[in-house]
Amino acid sequence: MRNVCDERHEHKERVSKIKAELETREIVEKMVKLLRACADETRLKILIALSKASLCTCDLSEILSLSSSAISHQLRVLKLSNLVDSIRIGKQVIYRLKDRHVLELISSALEHAKE
Repeated sequence: MRNVCDERHEHKERVSKIKAELETREIVEKMVKLLRACADETRLKILIALSKASLCTCDLSEILSLSSSAISHQLRVLKLSNLVDSIRIGKQVIYRLKDRHVLELISSALEHAKE
């Protein structure tokens, strides 16, 4: 089965419209960065855990059975990718998903994976 058209049919209006609506290179690069950050098993597990509750590094370390330094490294990547935010409460730093968009992304990916 071939994935190309046997005949060249140009749908000029449709092609022009879609071409005009494509996101800018800058936006696509941001999307690539975001999706790359999600494409690591440990980071994805952190995001799934944070979709359930805000957690400190110690909690995440216990949940994922990884060292605190390994968790901290992954949290730094997630923060730089604008997926995770943190708040300081006394001496403790609590991590949470950046916003509802991240929660929706993780929830949709989970739902899709379970189908």
